[in-house]
Amino acid sequence: MGWCRVLIYAWAAGGLVACSTTDKQVDGMIERLAANALASPAWQQAVDELAVTGRPAARQLIAHLNPDFYVGEFYREHRGEQERIRTGSARALGRIKPRGASAALKDRIGAAYTPDERIACMWAVGEIGFEQGSLDALIAQLQAPEPLIRLHAAIAITKMDEADGAAVIREAVTGGDDALAATALAGLAECNYFGVPLLAELAAAPGPRQGEVTAVVGRVRQVLVGQLRAEDPTQRQRSARALGRIGDASTRAALFSLLDDASNLVRFNAAAALATLGDERGTEFLFGALRHDDPVLRTNAVTFLTEVQRASGSVQQHLVQALQAGEPLARAGAAQVLGQAGVAAAVNPLITATQDPVAQVRSAAAVALGRLRADAGRGCLEALRQDQDRTVAYYAEWALAQLGQG
Repeated sequence: MGWCRVLIYAWAAGGLVACSTTDKQVDGMIERLAANALASPAWQQAVDELAVTGRPAARQLIAHLNPDFYVGEFYREHRGEQERIRTGSARALGRIKPRGASAALKDRIGAAYTPDERIACMWAVGEIGFEQGSLDALIAQLQAPEPLIRLHAAIAITKMDEADGAAVIREAVTGGDDALAATALAGLAECNYFGVPLLAELAAAPGPRQGEVTAVVGRVRQVLVGQLRAEDPTQRQRSARALGRIGDASTRAALFSLLDDASNLVRFNAAAALATLGDERGTEFLFGALRHDDPVLRTNAVTFLTEVQRASGSVQQHLVQALQAGEPLARAGAAQVLGQAGVAAAVNPLITATQDPVAQVRSAAAVALGRLRADAGRGCLEALRQDQDRTVAYYAEWALAQLGQG
């Protein structure tokens, strides 16, 4: 028993020594932040070492963000030292990504702080990810008088998968300030898959910086293809869907390999990306799921086919043909997608589908006609009000309500 106690005490003492040693090492790195000019090699090395230290450094870094920290025992006479420490601490925290740092970071993006501090804190908040209080604070900065502050807030918002900052980034890329445009494009490259919708939009619209935009799209595409092999299934599925939005046919082989992925959502996102690119293998996968007995697979198929149709229109003909498929589930699913995707050209085939012998298909066709506000379908919907299936009659009434008074 005595030896056990000795070992326990030794382990505990060793833990305390290790903890104390780490604190002292972090303190030393922080002092190097204070002593060296912002962005100098020595300052940047200290940031890198703090980031490598990781979570053991986070507590001290968060403490140094607070202006009240420098009162009393930790008093610093020179404001520049505080700025260099806070800016470096924010940069390191953005790489460590501790969720608990968001509150302290968002409180340092206001006008009371220097632009370098504010930008570093906004960058870190964006890297850490979505948190409602942080998002609200960033959105408020979209009204800041300084264009660079507005832009960095917009980039951080985009990293949170929110669209509130898109107009600010778009304006910077297409505007006359080259430095601001370069910052916007560099920020979009950092946004990973979250920046792809805006990048794809900018790439499709001719402009003075088309070459720069195309180059950024190419860099992001390479990152996304690499992430298709990531351990995290969320990263795989988001990367796959983003590649579909980029629209580069060279990524088809990499996407096809994910149709056998262990994750259901990864498979569907890869199939949707392939279908968006006009690849029949993705289309066949989604329509196969549309015919499946599993309601989860059918729901996914409707969701992703709707997205594909809205994004590219590439499955419209397949959907119209599916209204005459042998499987009732395929006919009903196709009607759902045509309505949800707003395919006005499908009104006549949908009117025909209201006469289908299967009630589920008639219901789906009625709902689709209602969604499309298809006045041409009013007569067949009136007839369906008397359908022997009460569900069909109910949805016929709903669809007529969408059409309004004739």
